[in-house]
Parts: sequence; C-alpha cells; structure tokens
Amino acid sequence: MTAPARRIAAETLAPADLVERMLELTLALTDIVRRETALLRARAQAEVAALQSDKIRIANDYAMDSDAIRRRKDLIDRAPAERVSKLKAAMVELDRALAENGEALTAARSVSEGLIRMVANAMNERAAPTLGYGRDATPAARRPGNAATPAALTLDARF
Repeated sequence: MTAPARRIAAETLAPADLVERMLELTLALTDIVRRETALLRARAQAEVAALQSDKIRIANDYAMDSDAIRRRKDLIDRAPAERVSKLKAAMVELDRALAENGEALTAARSVSEGLIRMVANAMNERAAPTLGYGRDATPAARRPGNAATPAALTLDARF
C-alpha cells in the first residue's frame, strides 16, 4: 500500500493550478454529497457510512484551499476569468447539494428519533404494571412476559 501523496499548500500553487484544484475538489465534493443524499433518502445507512472517509478527506482539502483563498484573495487573482467563473458556478451547485443533504440528514434523524421513541414507548408499556383488581378484589396479576421493571432507553438529541 502506497502512502498518500503529500498535499501541496495552496499558497505555493500557480493561480490557474489552484483554481483547477479547487474546481476538482468542488465537483468531487458535490458528487459525493449528492450520492450521500440519494442513499439517505433510500435509507441505505451502510452505504452512507462507506462514503464518509472519502467525504471527510475531500471536504478537508476543500476547506484548507477555501480558507487559504479567503485569507489571501491574491492567490487566484491572476487565474483565467473563465476558470474562476466555472469555479464559482460549481460552488453554487455545491451549496445547493449541501442544502438538499442537510434536509435529508434532518429527515433521517427525525425518522431515527421517532423509531427510538416508538421502541421505548412499546418497551415501557409492556413493562408497566397492570393496574386494578381481579375478580376476587385482589390486585390484578401481571400479564405473562412483563418485565419486573420498565426498561430504560435514552435518546441522545445530539447529532
């Protein structure tokens, strides 16, 4: 297995090369975010998990280059205008893809939380004591299969 290539700092690239690298990163990140969104909508969690290492790597590279450009606009000021325009258009598409991804993540989270609540409620109902009296005025017997105490299930709202 070969070691990953050492990343060249944005500040050392020629303006046209930096714009080209940013365009490639933007397109790659847009693609992976759209694939993740489709998988979230298809409820394919295992496939979503498989995308995460690539997504993190690409997003980190994108963030480092974006930050460098944000700090020093002169890094791309001599790049061809048509390539910079193409990069800006790709960044708009990435923003759209990220908005859709956020909606899909929120929906998936909502579904997951709802399922957890349903399971917790069902477990607690099953474990709840039977209230009331039987035919001979003695406390009603517990139903078979009931647990002695309710099960504890906690929902962590952090995501």
